[in-house]
Amino acid sequence: MTTDKPASGYYGLEAYHSEHLPQQKRPAPGANPALPWFNRKADRKLPWGHTEDVVPQIIRRRNRPEILRKFEKNPTPFGDLQSHQRIDHECYRAANSALRTRILLFINAFGNPIIMAFIAFPMLFTFLTNWYHQPSGTGFIDAIVDFSPFVALVYAPFIACNLIPTALFKLFPRQLIKPDKGPLWELNRRTGLVTVFHYDKKGVWGKTGQPEKESAPFYEFDAYTSNELIHGGGVVHTLYLAHRYRNILIPIGTLIGKTNPEECYALWDMFQNFMDTSRPLPDIPLWEEHRANDPVTAEHDRRTNRPPRYWRDMDNDTWKQKNDEMALQVLRLNTPGRLDIMRNSWAHSPRRRRQRMASAE
Repeated sequence: MTTDKPASGYYGLEAYHSEHLPQQKRPAPGANPALPWFNRKADRKLPWGHTEDVVPQIIRRRNRPEILRKFEKNPTPFGDLQSHQRIDHECYRAANSALRTRILLFINAFGNPIIMAFIAFPMLFTFLTNWYHQPSGTGFIDAIVDFSPFVALVYAPFIACNLIPTALFKLFPRQLIKPDKGPLWELNRRTGLVTVFHYDKKGVWGKTGQPEKESAPFYEFDAYTSNELIHGGGVVHTLYLAHRYRNILIPIGTLIGKTNPEECYALWDMFQNFMDTSRPLPDIPLWEEHRANDPVTAEHDRRTNRPPRYWRDMDNDTWKQKNDEMALQVLRLNTPGRLDIMRNSWAHSPRRRRQRMASAE
């Protein structure tokens, strides 16, 4: 659906519009110095266009309606802490937390109740085996008492990993919850540009304290999935954006971690839909509060009578149903089999014909 009229003059000249792609030069083999290294780990290049309204699971889980309602009640849980991350109707800007924050979060992950519940199964098997080999006549309660020191020894580190970082964050939030030096990369819907931020101590960053920026239009990037072998013979994937003509490589898959290929396909669709000014913002909880600020989206919602709080007022049972439907839709994605709309925008560059040698008579 195209709605140019309400957005006239709002978007930049290089904004991505899937129905009006500019002519581009055909990428020559070996022209991009980043790809020879990257191709050693790349699984496949993903096509452009023909997207579906999908979003990866981890982004859905982080932006559940109940989470959004809590954030509305307390939009500044850490006071005046300024984060370099920005997610709104104009851009998606990714940034890390400070190293100290990431270390504590990493430790806290080992105290996840899911991990402790998972360990309970081998613990139960160990207890039953130990009870079986106890002298005859040993009661069940006595067996539990004898086994409890071993349980405490196993679970104590996991409980500490949960409690210590949580307590430190609550006691010293200003000292431990810190942003990193600046943003990593940005996808800007309004300008159509993808920007990477560099922090070279010997360059601009070291001299001025400001990151060096490198930008290019979104339609000049291609998406690649990588593959990595893990223990047990499994394979995990992540998503990269690689510039077609310059040495720019962005690991946007870090947003969802190393996962199955369908989740990478969903992330690629989500960002294409976000950057595409021929259509409204993706109708997911992440962008709902910003829909009225984007002209194409606002016009779409006005014509379709979309409730402005469709997601934020959704009850938990309905959200679970919607989430399950989305999960099934993501698993059915067959992105590599799509036609690539970007190929139609490449300028034709005829190959040189080989001259046949005249045969001696």
